[in-house]
Amino acid sequence: MTRKSFWTYTLIIALCGLSVSAVFGWRHHQQPRNEPYTAASWKEHFKDAKALVKSADAVVLARVESIAPGRTAYSSNGDDSLSFEVVNFTVVDGLKGAKDGSSIAIERVSSNQDGTVAYFNFDGGSFEAGGTYLLFLKKQEDGGPYYYQINDQGRFHEEGGHLRAVAPEDDVAALFNGRTVAEGVAIVKQNSK
Repeated sequence: MTRKSFWTYTLIIALCGLSVSAVFGWRHHQQPRNEPYTAASWKEHFKDAKALVKSADAVVLARVESIAPGRTAYSSNGDDSLSFEVVNFTVVDGLKGAKDGSSIAIERVSSNQDGTVAYFNFDGGSFEAGGTYLLFLKKQEDGGPYYYQINDQGRFHEEGGHLRAVAPEDDVAALFNGRTVAEGVAIVKQNSK
């Protein structure tokens, strides 16, 4: 076989493989999804507080009332699973998208994965029952009742009257970190205009 023939056949085989892959990939992509899904909470990263506030469907100062097991999502072949939990809050101060005294719920990855304890700290880890948080939230894309935390820029735990960021080294989170709750609320209101 000549070098030219070799490269011609290689190119033809590669193009056929890509074409078949594209057809099956498109067909799989077009299949209706019956299972609930959650949005990727880290797909957005903000350069300033105004963009963070604008992107949020809800900005709340809220107290954790309860933490309960949620749904379990399975891989397409059913071999792998990921458990979620639902964290229920009472809104102390509804700054955007929620009223004072209302209830909201966040769905997040559970620290209990099929009986094994797993620590997911990319969003700040488990919520503390009874704890108060300043949260920047988005509604689940499937229209369900749950919110999700925008990203690690969007969660601040109230400790001794001051806000503690999940990612204090982040420029946006640093605007809130260490400030009093009242100062944090003022920053949100200032950037809501």
